[in-house]
Formats: sequence, C-alpha cells, structure tokens
Amino acid sequence: MLSEDPIYEKLNDASSIRGFITATVAIFDQAVDQLINRVFRKNDFVVNSVIESLFETSGPLFDLAIRLKVLLGLGVINHDIFEDISAFIEMKEKLNNDEKEYEFVDEIIVHFTQSLNLLEDKSLLDFPPIKEEADSLVFQMKRLRQEKLLRSCLTLTIANIYQQLQVESPL
Repeated sequence: MLSEDPIYEKLNDASSIRGFITATVAIFDQAVDQLINRVFRKNDFVVNSVIESLFETSGPLFDLAIRLKVLLGLGVINHDIFEDISAFIEMKEKLNNDEKEYEFVDEIIVHFTQSLNLLEDKSLLDFPPIKEEADSLVFQMKRLRQEKLLRSCLTLTIANIYQQLQVESPL
C-alpha cells in the first residue's frame, strides 16, 4: 500500500500535466487493485483461482474503468469517487491522443479541475485574467502562481480520493 508521501512524490516528479495525469491514473489503478484485493481475493483456493482469472491482464475485469464499475455497483465506492477517477482516465486518454502539450493553467485543465466532484474549494480556480504582457516578469510570476495553486488543488483532491479508496472490504 502506498502512503500519501510517495503519492506526493510521484505527483511532484511530474513536470508536465500529461505526466501528472498519467501518474495520477497509475496511483488510482494501484489503489483500486488493492481495494479489489481486499474485497474479492479470499484465502479459499477455489474462490481465489476464479477471482484471479477475472482480474489478471487477460481477464474481463483487468481494466481500471471496469473495476471501478464493479466497486460502484457493490457500493464499495461512492458515485463522486467513481466519476472523478473516470474523469482522470478520460483526461489521460485525451492528453495522450492530443499532440498539443498543455500547461497546468490552460483552459482545458482548469475546466477539468473545476469539474471534479471532490475538489473542495472550486472558487480558488477562478483566475482573473492576467493583464500584463506575456513576456513580462510579472505575467510569468502570476502564471506560475496560478499553476502552483491549480497543481496543489489537484494534488489535494487526488490525495482525498486515494484516502477514500483505503476502506476495508464491506463484504
């Protein structure tokens, strides 16, 4: 099980939004796998062998999106967590399929972040337009401040989701 410190380290190591989102989905994938293990993988040999075949790489329940649906359907995770992790998966696919290299403060990323259910204070991301020239030092400082704020909001939301995935099996 990952503690929150390695989560922060993985997210801080990402230099681009694409790397950040990819690291996030990897973190969620690992946390969901651990939760699936707590819920389904029992010591009984027969149960274990059937369950293993469902969740291994060629099994029908290997995909993160499908495992999330199973957990949601069983009531192990709530709808907000399901929607937010699904949104991260979709954003990862969008960024991977787009040739453009986005920045944290690009409109598409700000809008994505504001749409997250578990983001606690969406008003933090109501950035006023920067009036300075794009090549000025003041513009760069304001833009960096916005990037750090957005990155912090994402990181705290990701940590919150991760923490909520650390439940024991209710089954």
